[in-house]
Amino acid sequence: MVDVNLLESLRISWRSITSHKLRSTLTTIGVIIGIAAVITFMVLGSGFSESIVGDIEDDQEPVMLVQTQTEPEGGFGIMPVETPIYTESDIEALEEIDGVEFVAPEGSLDVVQTETDEERVTGVIDVQATTDDAFEFTPFVDGETFDGDAEDEAVINEPANQVFEENVSTGDELTLTFEDGETTTVTVTGVIEEEFGGQTPPHVYVPAESYYTTTIETPDGDDERAYPLLQIGAEDVEAIEPTQDAITDYLETDSHAAELKQDGDQIEVQTVEDAIDQFMDLVNQLTGFVAAVAAIALVVGSIGIANIMIVSVTERTREIGVMKSIGATKRDIMQLFLVEAVILGLVGAIFGIALGLGVGSLGVQLIGWPMVYPLEWIAIAAAVGIGVGVVSGLYPAWRAARVDPIEALRHE
Repeated sequence: MVDVNLLESLRISWRSITSHKLRSTLTTIGVIIGIAAVITFMVLGSGFSESIVGDIEDDQEPVMLVQTQTEPEGGFGIMPVETPIYTESDIEALEEIDGVEFVAPEGSLDVVQTETDEERVTGVIDVQATTDDAFEFTPFVDGETFDGDAEDEAVINEPANQVFEENVSTGDELTLTFEDGETTTVTVTGVIEEEFGGQTPPHVYVPAESYYTTTIETPDGDDERAYPLLQIGAEDVEAIEPTQDAITDYLETDSHAAELKQDGDQIEVQTVEDAIDQFMDLVNQLTGFVAAVAAIALVVGSIGIANIMIVSVTERTREIGVMKSIGATKRDIMQLFLVEAVILGLVGAIFGIALGLGVGSLGVQLIGWPMVYPLEWIAIAAAVGIGVGVVSGLYPAWRAARVDPIEALRHE
């Protein structure tokens, strides 16, 4: 009587796989592609996330961002709404809330062209109107903020500084051309640090008091300037949570913004930590979508393994008959073919992980993001490889176990 233990099953299965190298390689390609796709996107996603939030320290500055958001139709995540609904009356009321240090509104200007004495760029630099309070906690690499009442001063960020062939610095002049053809010349008073790991677009900031003219009719019937975005500073970090609650309560119940926002829009008061959490939620949703797409390749891979195992059962019918005739049980036969299927799935997972890490590493190096190893997804990929092998090998193994030994021995 024969006893086929696990070690013997591994030996026989590996011999069967290596005797058909090309067939076995082609069989695992679906698994390799599916797992490599998942790992590649996880590496890129982790690198992107790290580039955005990796440098932010635990002791955050006491700053909150107020903006309107909505959920895109038929999509996922959130989308900022640029409609100006935060009026001057709202700003004045917010400044009176206990714990609020300052309220700095921000709105876009319709600038279509920016130029220096030597060079002109179109549609590259975003020009924002705000107040000097907006830079209360912003580190400057050069110079300082503008005078809030000035008409000829501006602050730029590092990406805007680097747009021109000859970098713009403190003391240089920029000429801004508006959509209606009017122009104005401003002197750069300071350059602020680039934020979010190099993902910030080029910005020029000018005093809102001098340049921002967007007005709306308030629910009270008055015309007031209104902004799509507010930056609010708290007196200190300890005060930020109760201050955030008080601001949210006012904006959702007593403000002009609560009546001016569209149905389906949501007013959000976010700290930097809240914004990071929301960003990570979006990344996780995207991850799920990518994993679902990659699962298609895994399904194809599992079908390939199942197909090749059925072929293997047919080819080895006589071998199965011999094993049964000398005492191999149905369990032994099932184990033999299941082990072979699991080996194919595991080999696909190993090569898929290696390929995914290689492509992902190359991608983050080319883009300039940090390399982050998604250990959790690597473990999941290995488990998926084994799972694919088990699932795709069950039917062929069951079929092999049911082979009649007498009929099998007659098989040519």
